[in-house]
Amino acid sequence: MRMTFVFLLAAALLAGCDNNNQDTDPAGAQQGTADPQSGDGQGHTGELVRVLHTLEKTDEQCQGDGCPKVDLAWPTFENQPTLNDAITTQLAGMLVQNQGSTPHDGTIESLVDAFLADASDMAMASQQGWELNATIKRQTRRGDLLTLRMDSYEYTGGAHGQPGVQYFHWDLARKQKLALADLLEPGKQQAFWELARNQHQQWLDKEKLDQTFRDSWPFDRTDNVYFGKGGLVLHYNVYHIAPYAMGQPELTIPYEKLDGIVRDEYLNP
Repeated sequence: MRMTFVFLLAAALLAGCDNNNQDTDPAGAQQGTADPQSGDGQGHTGELVRVLHTLEKTDEQCQGDGCPKVDLAWPTFENQPTLNDAITTQLAGMLVQNQGSTPHDGTIESLVDAFLADASDMAMASQQGWELNATIKRQTRRGDLLTLRMDSYEYTGGAHGQPGVQYFHWDLARKQKLALADLLEPGKQQAFWELARNQHQQWLDKEKLDQTFRDSWPFDRTDNVYFGKGGLVLHYNVYHIAPYAMGQPELTIPYEKLDGIVRDEYLNP
């Protein structure tokens, strides 16, 4: 039985710092650097100090080019135990969508070992080269709203691998994870989805997609959003609203249309 993994964490190494109101951080933050952020005059939580972690592992019993492997990179944050626990809990839960035949105790390390053990039996026989890659990094910080982007790639044989992206929102002041509904004003979900549907229609028109495509790949809702430079972005993974060959479409709702729909503390931090 194969195991399906989406996102992963494990082991520890470098340290860095987090800034307010910036887009995705570069992968290689320098060790020991700090960006002073003791407060912004609006009551926002100050500096976040990141600890970057990496894990690379392969099947030690496997020899050759088709050996299964796992390659991970992710951050935790100093003095943020609740946030770190939330990240670990969510991502570990996503690891086991279909449990494999190898026993494990639910920890990240045991899940990785179980993936490699189950993968090696099949990958060694067919030289398929099973692999699982995951990178977690900060997407944005807007006031007390921290957003992490989680990229993964899984290959377990077949014509191509399965890429995936997920966004994780955390309110630093309230110390709680937020879903899309938590970002919206009460009673404004219908108005939000009308805007999203309009953006989808514009995307279809821009791409010049015919009626057959529109019937086969209709609009759908997603909780997978982040605050971009021009608006709130809805991110769709492969096979959600378009075929694999079209990648991962994004719909952007401009900020000026979201006034009164997105909570002001997140729209105008």
